[in-house]
Amino acid sequence: MRGSLLLLSALLLLESTVEMKEYQLGQPETNKIIDKAIKAANERHGKTKHLDFDSILSSNYDKRMLNVLLKPTTCVKTKSFVHRKDCKIQNKATPQVSCVECRGEMTCFLLREQGKIKQTVSNCLNPPKRSHITGGETLLSKTAENYQQTGCLGCI
Repeated sequence: MRGSLLLLSALLLLESTVEMKEYQLGQPETNKIIDKAIKAANERHGKTKHLDFDSILSSNYDKRMLNVLLKPTTCVKTKSFVHRKDCKIQNKATPQVSCVECRGEMTCFLLREQGKIKQTVSNCLNPPKRSHITGGETLLSKTAENYQQTGCLGCI
């Protein structure tokens, strides 16, 4: 009994580590982003072979960032840019593409462009701070419909 429980635990642990390579992650939002990445990568970098999801390279769901790796498959490129289970990934073939989805914006680079990929991920996780423009508009000085509202600060 104890041996079968240990075996079951080991299998569950193994399954959880393999999970990040599977397309069906159980999160519909993640699958939508992956489909968006597949479409963008195939439009920009796909030549003759269909580019498909291989794995998630990094993610930060709090900052709405997902970086996925797409690789060429055995299937010929078609108009339909979706995940295709019938296609086998070709690990050594090129182009390999990294797509970064940051707050709804998808950017795809060839995997060899590591500098651009790291910069995009870094900018997404640590967006540049906006500086205050001297003399610029603030919430306290805004007017609505070209007239100042009563009861607001600065009306007196």
